[in-house]
Amino acid sequence: HTTKQTFATMSETNPEPSQTSQDVIAESSSCSQPSKSPSCANCNKLEDSPDPEETPNLKPCISCKSVLYCSRDCKKAHTKQHKKVCASLAQEYSKTADIKMAKPSAPKMSGKGGKIGKWEYDT
Repeated sequence: HTTKQTFATMSETNPEPSQTSQDVIAESSSCSQPSKSPSCANCNKLEDSPDPEETPNLKPCISCKSVLYCSRDCKKAHTKQHKKVCASLAQEYSKTADIKMAKPSAPKMSGKGGKIGKWEYDT
């Protein structure tokens, strides 16, 4: 088989290419438009609404961090639609996220006021 024959065979067996991560991201953009200002994926309330009374505190999806919600109700209402792309978006996020490890804390000193006890000193 030549390369052309192989691709021809592949296109016959699978006429539409599989969904790529770019396709998933494009689809999810209909969920939450990251245009000028962030908005709720369900109700489209803008984060920087001119009315301070209506400004929602948008929180990202816990898994993929790609869509924002202004309330628990909006998240519930949008779950069925978002669930289709969430796993793929989460995978993309994990590739690009700058994950920081927690700093180790200093060991705690025992004894009164953090002083070393005689038994700890005489080892």
